[in-house]
Amino acid sequence: MGAANRNGDGYYREMAHVTQTAPKFSRSRRRGEVLERALYEATLAELSQVGYGRLTMEGIAARAHTGKAALYRRWASKHDLVHAALVFALPPVPEPRSGRSARDALLTLFIAHRDVLAGKTAFPGLDTIHQLLHEPEMRIIFADAVVGPRLKITESILEAAVEAGDIDPATITPLTARIGPALINHHFLLTGEPPNRRELALVVDTVIPPRAAEPSAQAE
Repeated sequence: MGAANRNGDGYYREMAHVTQTAPKFSRSRRRGEVLERALYEATLAELSQVGYGRLTMEGIAARAHTGKAALYRRWASKHDLVHAALVFALPPVPEPRSGRSARDALLTLFIAHRDVLAGKTAFPGLDTIHQLLHEPEMRIIFADAVVGPRLKITESILEAAVEAGDIDPATITPLTARIGPALINHHFLLTGEPPNRRELALVVDTVIPPRAAEPSAQAE
């Protein structure tokens, strides 16, 4: 380069331009699953703090330190985003394992249900769940994403209990699968505390009463 490209101190004029623009290249961009995870976490945090009614895409974007465009490229509305975030945070349903009794499988399922409500997982705790149930859109999402799959597992466990002779099929009604979760939810509402393992065993005994010749779930 010739002298025309130098300033009075002898430095190339382009150097100032490079120094000014360098910070633009120092930022690391989150993409793909990393960005989506950050958006889900921001959504759940914002949902817990402000509630669904006051939740906005702008607030979520600000908490995630990104622009609204990153959200709208993936979800058309906050309803869709919250649905996706809840599904993301929901722990997998414990599938019954072969060789285990229906009572053991039911106890494992009830422990998992208790842990979700108690806030022991990434899923929002009971306070946020109460908010969701007051919003018609969120109530449908909660039923589809949380309640439905767990009821199906419970029904399959009850079917296995009938086949094993652990429960009289005449005692099964369309509401039997809901008894366990309902009792766990009721315990939370009355005491403000999650039921312990012994109390969950009592719930199992209520759904599948122990036969006279076998010990109850409380003693297992």
